[in-house]
Amino acid sequence: MAWSVRKVDRRVSWVIYLTLCVMVLWAGSGLINYCLEYKFYRKYLLAWESAGIRLANKEVNWPRFDGTNHDQYMREIVNKMEAYGIMPPLSNTNLPYTYTLERLWGKKEKVFILLFPDKMIVYGLSRRTFEKIDRYVDGCVDFKTGKVEGKQGKDESTIICIWRI
Repeated sequence: MAWSVRKVDRRVSWVIYLTLCVMVLWAGSGLINYCLEYKFYRKYLLAWESAGIRLANKEVNWPRFDGTNHDQYMREIVNKMEAYGIMPPLSNTNLPYTYTLERLWGKKEKVFILLFPDKMIVYGLSRRTFEKIDRYVDGCVDFKTGKVEGKQGKDESTIICIWRI
């Protein structure tokens, strides 16, 4: 049985509208993810860099980091910052040095900041997020050179970002 012209028009229109809806949804979610990543970079990572520079300029005795006391070390850094009138950047978690980057259609990235007088180490980044940050800071993606360098994490699914201040 042959389809009538009217049925063909309806089916083609339906396919076109469905395709347009999918394209709008895809573009919209991409824009939302871009905004979330940019907000993380601009409002959180740059704020930590700025706070680290300000604290380093105060000639403060930095706490001792032994390689195992990450959380305690960062609590002491935050206390020193507050004592010198430097507010730590706002986070979307209870701790100012942790952040959860959530995207549409993707898994969460639990980020941890470790601040030193000369560098900031960012744990828990996906390859995609690291590449975006490297492109924002250095202008191109390169794991070995520039102000931002990266290396594979122990879990082999995350990147450790070493950001020189």
